[in-house]
Amino acid sequence: MVGTSSNPIATSEQFKAALLALRDKTLPSSHLAMLRAQCRAPNVTITTKQLAAAAEYENYNAANLQYGTLAMHIAEQLGFTPEERHPNGAPCWWTTLSFSRDGQLEDSTGYFQFIMRPELVAALREMRWA
Repeated sequence: MVGTSSNPIATSEQFKAALLALRDKTLPSSHLAMLRAQCRAPNVTITTKQLAAAAEYENYNAANLQYGTLAMHIAEQLGFTPEERHPNGAPCWWTTLSFSRDGQLEDSTGYFQFIMRPELVAALREMRWA
C-alpha cells in the first residue's frame, strides 16, 4: 500500500522552517485549517471527508486535491520527493505530511485515514499553530 512508511523525512525544525516560508508567501487559511484539524484529531489521524469539513470544502475530492497541493509545497521547501508513486507514476505528495498503515480504514465509514508525521505534529505544536 502507498504511504505506509513512517520513517522521518525531515526534522521538526525543518518542518517549522518550511511552514514559515509558506506562511510568508501565502498559506491559505483552508490549508492551515486542515493541518490544525489533523493535528488535533484523535491519534493525529483523519480522513479526507473530515479534512473537507475542517476546511469548509464541498467534498472530500476537493480536500484530497488541496491536501496534496499543500504537501507538494511543503515538500518543495524541504527538498523532498516522495518515493511512493500512484499507478500513473505521479508522486504521492501527501506522504510529505502523513503516512498510513495497511488496512487502516475508518471503522464506521471505510474511508482511508491519514496519520500525521510526528515531526510535523511537533512543529505545529511548538509553533502553537495547533
